[in-house]
Amino acid sequence: MPDVVDLLKRDHREIERLFGAFERDRQPAVAEEICAQVELHTTAEEQFVYPALRERVSDGKQLAEEAEHEHAEAKRIIGRVKRTSDPQHLADIVADLQQAIEHHVEEEEGTVFPKMKSDLGKIELEAMGANVQEFKGSA
Repeated sequence: MPDVVDLLKRDHREIERLFGAFERDRQPAVAEEICAQVELHTTAEEQFVYPALRERVSDGKQLAEEAEHEHAEAKRIIGRVKRTSDPQHLADIVADLQQAIEHHVEEEEGTVFPKMKSDLGKIELEAMGANVQEFKGSA
């Protein structure tokens, strides 16, 4: 069973791949898929990762609050993506979303995930991974 950090990193790589596909083709369907993947990822983190982060990781409360603030920003931008029909405007909004997600990924992979790896045990990370995997499978 992969641990939750590995699963979330895989999500990050898939979302990065989708941003690259959108940059090449600018297809609205790809923008919709980006939004769906980001929404699923953020919901999984908020339900299964951030509670443990808050309770059992040093500086976890502050890290979770910052991450949730970044999620809220991404959700606002996703709302803009969903409301636009102009192709150029869509490209600009997706670029804004990409910038917000890149910042979030950098913070998670540079700070949050290493702290989780050091402060939480392998069994807990794997249990969280199982919960995230099950949640995403049922979504």
